[in-house]
Amino acid sequence: MAAKRFLDEPGSDLDQQGDQKRKRTRPSFASVIGEAVMVNSLKNLCLALEPMIRRVVNEEVESSLRRSTSSLTRSSSLRIQALESSSSSSSGLQLMFSKNLSLPIFTGSKIVDLDGSPLQILLVDTSGEQMVSTRLPHPVRIEVVVLDGDFPANDNSRWTSEEFDSNIVKERAGKRPLLAGDFSTVTLRDGFAAIGEIEFTDNSSWIRSRRFRLGARVAPGKQSRG
Repeated sequence: MAAKRFLDEPGSDLDQQGDQKRKRTRPSFASVIGEAVMVNSLKNLCLALEPMIRRVVNEEVESSLRRSTSSLTRSSSLRIQALESSSSSSSGLQLMFSKNLSLPIFTGSKIVDLDGSPLQILLVDTSGEQMVSTRLPHPVRIEVVVLDGDFPANDNSRWTSEEFDSNIVKERAGKRPLLAGDFSTVTLRDGFAAIGEIEFTDNSSWIRSRRFRLGARVAPGKQSRG
């Protein structure tokens, strides 16, 4: 009987434990206020940080673009002469391959860039502190040529059109043109020209430097204006 009274007694330990659980699960007014203040503070913090985060992101994007532009292959660049004798705005323009060529290049194999993609030529302005892409008001015909591997001397980025032309390598007697592919010249539009599939038809063992270099120049003759 004593045991029964203990189990039925309303003030037993089981009831006390249930009350304690209900008390613990019921949030206090102070904790609710504290959480609300914390959420409000976090919102204010995010609003305060947003302009700074945007500025940092913009600066990183601009820096990445500058690095990308500066990494254009200067060793593959070819200075472009003024298209008209009266024009002085072209003096700082250069034709450049957008990426380095994938090496080595074997006779009869496709010439591609480091990503395995067809070559692309860009027109850039080097007259300022930064090298930037630019365009001309009309299309220009561009000729892809083979150069002697020793040109330019000491990797100099400045040369005359006469020096450039004198280092163009032609095919050996009785041989096919050194470059073969689905093009003769390409058209530069909006500062950009895509080159189709091209390949060397002969090796370079018969020239003094024993290596070829790929170049581009404004094609001689009448230029496109449409």
